[in-house]
Amino acid sequence: MDLLLYWLYVILTALIPGFMATWLGVGGCFLRIPMLIYLFNVPIKTAYCINQAIIALTTLPGVIVHFRNKYVYKKGLIVSAIAACLGVSIGAYIVAKYVPRLLLRVIFGTACTLIGIYVLNKTLKMKGKLRKIVSLTEIGELEHGYKLFTLMFLAGFATGICGFGGGIYYIPVFIGLGYPTHVAVGTSSTEMIFTGGLGTTVLTYHGFMKWTLFLAIGIPTLFASWIGAKMTKISPPYLLRLAYALSIIGVGIFVAIEALLKIL
Repeated sequence: MDLLLYWLYVILTALIPGFMATWLGVGGCFLRIPMLIYLFNVPIKTAYCINQAIIALTTLPGVIVHFRNKYVYKKGLIVSAIAACLGVSIGAYIVAKYVPRLLLRVIFGTACTLIGIYVLNKTLKMKGKLRKIVSLTEIGELEHGYKLFTLMFLAGFATGICGFGGGIYYIPVFIGLGYPTHVAVGTSSTEMIFTGGLGTTVLTYHGFMKWTLFLAIGIPTLFASWIGAKMTKISPPYLLRLAYALSIIGVGIFVAIEALLKIL
């Protein structure tokens, strides 16, 4: 690959998913994984490993902003992080040892598409209620018991299987349990530090890490992550959910169809 083209791809893969990650609270994985596969020609398991490592590192600046804005619900974070890490460890091990790469692409694309449709439908139905930005100063107790633990364990398992940072699953869980949009985004972003770190550890142990590419993309992603979190504070909940849903539907359909055509 031409050196200039390589660094252009690096910057695009850092800035676009990095911004989306903390702006929407989803880790940017639905963009970063396909970009790693198609722009850098890496195997999907390596893309999973690099993606999760980038999330664990680069979500930090955005999370600091979310904490300052009171968008991180600590009780829910503790429960969800423990549950999701248990699920991720199982899912990532299965990926590393048993699941074929083309099947992984189909799973990834299908998961993105179905979750996007669900969130889009719910967002359109709640349009009138999603205008105000709500922080922890305006709410009381939120769910942090067995419902959250169970759903986050399943979300963590799916995260490990699909190679995500996890936010693509965590956001719908938090929203479904009544978390305000911005609190869901902030808490999800923080949770991904733990689950992304665990997922990449499992895959790195099995030999799927490419350190030079991780560092090249990860360092500029730190800046994009900080900008994305800043944008969250001024973005209406309706806009956040709509952008999230439409983005992952588009990416999901493309990846799933492309993989299915190769299988068939």
